[in-house]
Amino acid sequence: MKKLLLFLFILTVNSLHAQDVPDYPDMRSWVMYPGDSTERYVFADTAFIRISPGTKEAPADTLFAGDNIMVKEIVPKSLIIRGLKGPWLKINYAKNGEQKNGYIWQGLVSCAPLRRGETKFVYGIERRVDSIAISGINRDTIRRYLVVLKVVQKGMVIGRTSIITPDDETANFSGGRVMSGMGLSNVQHIVVLTFSGEACAIPTYDYYHAWTNTGHLVRLPGKESVSDAGAFYQAETLTFPNEKNGQADKIIWNTVTEEATDDVDKDGNNIMKVTDKKSAVYGWDGVNEKVVKQGS
Repeated sequence: MKKLLLFLFILTVNSLHAQDVPDYPDMRSWVMYPGDSTERYVFADTAFIRISPGTKEAPADTLFAGDNIMVKEIVPKSLIIRGLKGPWLKINYAKNGEQKNGYIWQGLVSCAPLRRGETKFVYGIERRVDSIAISGINRDTIRRYLVVLKVVQKGMVIGRTSIITPDDETANFSGGRVMSGMGLSNVQHIVVLTFSGEACAIPTYDYYHAWTNTGHLVRLPGKESVSDAGAFYQAETLTFPNEKNGQADKIIWNTVTEEATDDVDKDGNNIMKVTDKKSAVYGWDGVNEKVVKQGS
């Protein structure tokens, strides 16, 4: 709940600032706004830096995935690449001991910067991966994004993986965190990418990845949570080996659903009732670096 409240605060600030520039719906997961000096990484494997916001001039410089940049300004001039429409950014960066500045398209920049020691976890939206659902004579477009996560050490991309997340209100915010291996054998870190909305009844998706000692990214079970103003609440949790009630090399998934009853407490709030509980256990094979749902 605390994490959700933090997301809502950030999104509120973001929406207020965003009124100053043209709207770029494809870029909302970056959570950037004018006047915010934002430290980010370069997301693209190779990114050209321009002396002005446009592609007509030859590149003035080249940066690579994981390079640090400071976003100084959002320029109200757009470009569409891989189905994503976004603005140019004025940036500062250091190269060969010299401070420089230039312009880069926002889609080449990472979302929230994540790192642990000298290892950077660089993620961003790579492109659209929309699909068409056909039902009779009806054709509906299912809007989705391909999110790529890269691991960078000493300027080299040494691992990468991808997920697909909906392009709906859950893409209004993204963030992440880097945890320890949480007791899973042969795992250095667990990287969590979060996509969330800004209103009640909008889910929050947490995508989990194991970064192993042998340098591989492995997708782990994720979790989802959603609530609706005291009327409905559903939360999924994950318990890892080094947590209370954890089991060796197992990930325990639980979900609880609560719905409001007609009864109220002394403050006039509806009393919630548990209507559903589910659980599952996933075994982690640290030798073969894979996770398997037990009983399946």
